[in-house]
Amino acid sequence: MAEQPENDPGTLLSSYDMFSPEHERVKWGVFEHARQACPVAHTDADGGGQYVITRYEDVRRVLEDPATFSSAGVAPRPSPVTLNPLDADPPYQLDLRKLLNPLFSRTFLMKFEPQMRKSATALIDNWVSRGRVELISEFAAPFVGSVLAQIVFNETDSTKMQRAIEIVTAVALNSDDESYFNLASLAAEYIVEREDNPIDRDDVLNAITTGTVLGGRPLTEDERLGVVTVLFLGGLDTTRGAIGAIAYHLARRPELEHRVRDPKWIRQDMDEFIRLESPVGCLGRTATRDVELGGVRIKQGEQLLVRFDSANRDDTKFPDAAELRFDTVRSGHAGFGLGVHRCLGAHLARIQITIAFDELLKRITNLRFASGGPADVHWAPGIANGPEALDLAFDLV
Repeated sequence: MAEQPENDPGTLLSSYDMFSPEHERVKWGVFEHARQACPVAHTDADGGGQYVITRYEDVRRVLEDPATFSSAGVAPRPSPVTLNPLDADPPYQLDLRKLLNPLFSRTFLMKFEPQMRKSATALIDNWVSRGRVELISEFAAPFVGSVLAQIVFNETDSTKMQRAIEIVTAVALNSDDESYFNLASLAAEYIVEREDNPIDRDDVLNAITTGTVLGGRPLTEDERLGVVTVLFLGGLDTTRGAIGAIAYHLARRPELEHRVRDPKWIRQDMDEFIRLESPVGCLGRTATRDVELGGVRIKQGEQLLVRFDSANRDDTKFPDAAELRFDTVRSGHAGFGLGVHRCLGAHLARIQITIAFDELLKRITNLRFASGGPADVHWAPGIANGPEALDLAFDLV
């Protein structure tokens, strides 16, 4: 039998590593091969290995059955705190969502719209006269970081708010141990301050310091810190990635700009961008019992890597799934997850994306790659999907 080349999708599938830059560059081919030949495939990456779930129907089944496929203890990387509600199961997870859901409704979040627009325009002011921008580090990351800091900490002192924004933005830009430590320390400061000096205010800190779960018990210190950590880790990379991915497609296909300029784009077109690039690429699960999935027997305790992004490119669910199609409604995509763990911040992400492009396209037009082309843009490996950097040129409106 002829030896398979190292970049053969079948060969790569058995060792697929979501944190490998090399595997990131070829993952769509690997997932396409998997959906056709081995939709529940075992990879030996990341320690003891895991099953990679690639077809839409299998992904939906896993996400809608938390009793069989548990979220507990399946953070893709070790964390010093629990990452609840992300790594929790019902009923605790549902109780925690009840505390937080009102604070992430569209109606509640729109109260922050003026601050979001102010943040976006201030960032654009820094580079608009140059006719060129590295969109991720100079706009998407600091914009998302500032919005999250404002909403989660709800700080009224402008000096303290600026410090919080700088710490959160550093995580969005650097994603290193030092920036994560600084964010955790900042979150702990705010939690302790609110515990010591309660304020009757509708915000995240009040919800987690006064709310109860499981019949009336308050959250532990670790759980409170975990909630705040998840809100930042879950919101920074994903929304930054979504803004970058949409801008990438506008640079690749200039004829799409008129669609994003139309206020109606948020009703359907935004979802098609999100479906194709899936801001949340994947999350983990653990089998709580022996179970068959996609014709494969998975044993109790074995790990699964549920690929939302592969499900969103499954042609059996979305015809011509590897392309943007705006001529038909593509309902049911998994870009923000499915089931009880559907992204808590989905409304916030949509609002941020809308405001980001509203403010960008008020000032600039004719987005294009400043150097190279689409093939020269590298996408960041890991849980979220989005360009690592996006060097763009533009004209003024």
